[in-house]
Amino acid sequence: MVFASDTDKTWEVGYVSGAFDMFHIGHLNLIRRSKERCNKLIVGVIADDIVFEQKNKWPVCPLNDRMEIISALKYVDDVGIVTGELLNKVKAWEIFKFDAMFSGDDHFNEEWAGEEADELRALGAELVFFPYTNEVTSTMLQDITLPPIASNADKAKRIGDVRYVFPFGKVNKGERIVIYGAGRVGDQYARQLEVLNFCEIVAFADTNAESGSCFNGKPCLTPEELADSIDSFDRIVIASTLYHDQILTRLRYLNINPEKIV
Repeated sequence: MVFASDTDKTWEVGYVSGAFDMFHIGHLNLIRRSKERCNKLIVGVIADDIVFEQKNKWPVCPLNDRMEIISALKYVDDVGIVTGELLNKVKAWEIFKFDAMFSGDDHFNEEWAGEEADELRALGAELVFFPYTNEVTSTMLQDITLPPIASNADKAKRIGDVRYVFPFGKVNKGERIVIYGAGRVGDQYARQLEVLNFCEIVAFADTNAESGSCFNGKPCLTPEELADSIDSFDRIVIASTLYHDQILTRLRYLNINPEKIV
């Protein structure tokens, strides 16, 4: 293992991996410093389900969005998906053939670092640590911007202490729901419900939807279409942190029973 501050060495191919969720200055620092030490930088972006397994919460930004953000950086030459198998750094080396793997030094004392550094060295690659930017993390940003843990969701209790955005405590298991909001929050609700099999999404709805449009493979209704199909679902779940009150007012104006709205 090598601390970047102890050497001015550069490598031909470098590799760095992470979730890179809610991209922030700490992520940028790591990627920029990595590129300064290699001619070609490959960035591995951890898949959604692996983030869930590691952190007990879904990434706010789905994999495709996170990969697009990373791909747009001028420091990045190539991007790959990190599956569960590729969390093992030797397996990652077999795919990406890097000369150096870069990491923040917050991982220096973790068990994998010592074990896999020796294996990488035997393959001609080095594990290199940069100072970790601890002024901001994705977890800090999530704590500031996302709702708290839904501790009373019976499915959540069965799989551990998991942070959810979906309001499980206000929706009964097995209900037919419409998610109002065809954006990031609505997408996150849908991904969580797909894994947990908690209730059925019959459609999405959105203030700016056009008649006949779709979102996540489901019909995306206009507010008026939603009001006309009131008997086809049990509950409307508003998936917006900014416009909840405005949406609620619109739905009530359309004479939708407030008891059906979360």
